[in-house]
Amino acid sequence: MAVDVPLDAGAPARRLRILCLHGYEEDSAVMRAKIRRHTEALQETADFGNSFPPQLFVDAPNTLRPYDIDGVDNMARAADARAGRTLGRTLRGWYWPRSLEPESVCGLEASIAHLESVLAQQGPFDGVFGFSQGNWIIIGGLMAGVLCALLEHRRDLLGNSSSCTHPALRFAVICSGYRLRDAAWAHLYAAPIRTPSLHVYGVLDSMIHVSRSIDHQAAFVQPAALSFLGTQVEAKFPHLLHFVPKSHEAVRTIQQFVERFSHQ
Repeated sequence: MAVDVPLDAGAPARRLRILCLHGYEEDSAVMRAKIRRHTEALQETADFGNSFPPQLFVDAPNTLRPYDIDGVDNMARAADARAGRTLGRTLRGWYWPRSLEPESVCGLEASIAHLESVLAQQGPFDGVFGFSQGNWIIIGGLMAGVLCALLEHRRDLLGNSSSCTHPALRFAVICSGYRLRDAAWAHLYAAPIRTPSLHVYGVLDSMIHVSRSIDHQAAFVQPAALSFLGTQVEAKFPHLLHFVPKSHEAVRTIQQFVERFSHQ
């Protein structure tokens, strides 16, 4: 169900710069393909980068090793191998699990340092568009929320004052997001996140339970939400119901949300 997001009138529109963060076991090229319908709808409103590789689509710095990969991916890869298909790209992650119970992750520090470098060298950015993929792992959606919190509260991962000079983001589109449960990073959610946000999640998401996406939404002061049934079936992964929606309603809702900020 979409939440109407009114457009603001007044100042002339300008093209927005949106930082795009991919999901687990993916990369910037996959993310670009995943949200192509949305970038096409926003081509007059937002600058997603025309160079190759596109500079506004960022690769996570961590290269995943075989034992970092989740079981679903292994099964899919085995099926590809039997069919004579191979995966010709590097699998990346913003972090990977150290343990599940209790949840503990590693690699997040390197990712934050990498993103701070991107902000310094390629910024400023107006907003962020993040997507999560992985069984018990949230990446893009979580990283979008983490980035909002760090820039807004001027704190690093340890809770100390940050030297990053990039201004707080003006908005965030968070697909399949949820909070990190690792107690070491609980301070990321200690204060409400005031960055305006649109939370997009599937009720039947097979990777991330809808309750976790709703819980993540509650960390923001000004959240809007777009929920969808989530019954789209991908030909290659028919058992997965975890994706960025491409329906007319979804494209229009995200477009309206982002366009608000080109008039401010």
